[in-house]
Amino acid sequence: METAYLKEYLAFSRTLNYAQASVELFVSQPTLRAHIHALEDEVGAPLTVKRGGALELSPTGKLFLKKARAIVKVVDESVEECRAFAAESSSLVVGTLDYPPFEDLLLGTIAAFKEECPGKHIEILFASGTYANVESVQAGKVDLSLFVHLRNRRSVGAVEPLSLPEGIASFYLETGECLFWMNRTCPLFEKERISAADLEGYTLLLGNSRNMVCAGETASDYFAAAGVTVEPDNQPCANYLDLYLSGLGETFGVALAGSRSGLRSSPDIRIFGVEDFSIPCDLHVLCDPQRLDACGSAFLERLKAAALAR
Repeated sequence: METAYLKEYLAFSRTLNYAQASVELFVSQPTLRAHIHALEDEVGAPLTVKRGGALELSPTGKLFLKKARAIVKVVDESVEECRAFAAESSSLVVGTLDYPPFEDLLLGTIAAFKEECPGKHIEILFASGTYANVESVQAGKVDLSLFVHLRNRRSVGAVEPLSLPEGIASFYLETGECLFWMNRTCPLFEKERISAADLEGYTLLLGNSRNMVCAGETASDYFAAAGVTVEPDNQPCANYLDLYLSGLGETFGVALAGSRSGLRSSPDIRIFGVEDFSIPCDLHVLCDPQRLDACGSAFLERLKAAALAR
């Protein structure tokens, strides 16, 4: 039953005159008549009767008028309540890379946000897929995303500034470590300790986002400094974990230390580091501030503050 038709019925019932009601409602008389007849069809009885050449509400029409008022009131109140809630709430899609420290920061900030702003509401939806990149934030696939930047070999203990497109903002979370993965098809899978030289001539599998292309170049530079050549192979994938299963033979990939997933804990997947060097990686949180509403922006500011206070 159309709420708009009910509102027209309320207006029509005040005069029981199609001409006057149509002017008040800014609709044509044929349209108003059609809408009233549509209500009668749904009710299954006439809402008006004609006596002495004038329209009156039928007994059913009088009962329906009472019910229509109640329905319209509930609908209007519900709309107003939802509009008020929408103005004070926000739903954020977040790419976390299944990294517990970031997830803990999010959950802690949500709890603090509710205490500090009891009239506001934040909903977090975790995105699974290849979202830890600038492209996903730019495209609006996620509102916030953890972003891993492999630190250049020549950097000396300093967090490197990110080069980001206009409109994309970031804040530093912490410094982690880049490890590597291989699956059971790799000849080195059962080797107790792995050196850089063991991976000579191997293929380094990565996603094909701009960040992963840079990560491949950075990782290759670390191996080159150890006198080892590895070949980055950037492939499109729907989920980073898909790479774990696509590697065959002399292949391996990069993995964020401390990240978790069911597949990573499989006995057929090995997470490892090489003996010759370690690769620090700076973890940042990306967002497009223009895509956030007032509530989302307020939450982001508290998330930044919580990250700085860690």
